[in-house]
Amino acid sequence: MVTKTVMNPEERRRELLACAMKLFAEEGYDNVSVRAVARAAGVAPGLAYHYFDSKEKMFAEAIEDYARRCAESICELLDDNNLSLDEKLEQALELGASDDYPYAAFFHTEGHGALHDRLSLAMCEAVRPHLRAALEADAARWGGAAPDADELAAIMVYACVGLASGPDMPDEAAVAAARRYLRALLAEFRKGSTAD
Repeated sequence: MVTKTVMNPEERRRELLACAMKLFAEEGYDNVSVRAVARAAGVAPGLAYHYFDSKEKMFAEAIEDYARRCAESICELLDDNNLSLDEKLEQALELGASDDYPYAAFFHTEGHGALHDRLSLAMCEAVRPHLRAALEADAARWGGAAPDADELAAIMVYACVGLASGPDMPDEAAVAAARRYLRALLAEFRKGSTAD
């Protein structure tokens, strides 16, 4: 008698997304189907279609899920109350500039620029609320308000991801420039948040 493993539906969905991302990265979009993902995950095709009604939807959600997983360590760092904002930004910049992500080669392959941009934007959206919260906490620490924290978080995140998205990353010159501009933006933010 074969025993089936019953999984929480959200766990099953995440497992299918992880399997899909792996197959898309290894075999290319054109060579992967929803059925192939189901087979690789060891589930019936009908179950995979229950979660994803098309390959396009599966691929889009796989990239979103992958972006969230890639951003997890940066988000956790930004949420760490034991670090100053300056330490958080420095360490987040180092993490973001590393190319130590699974499937990095797939997204950096020539001809995959649009996919890389899509991944970068999804990572920005995952990190942005965590940076906003860190900026607000920093302003509160200095006794000020943070009315522009969301806008500044967007500027910082999108600029850094843009700098870190080049084909020759990690590029120390780009990281050094990002570091300089982040410090300048943060100084201006602190000046504005404590002004009367």
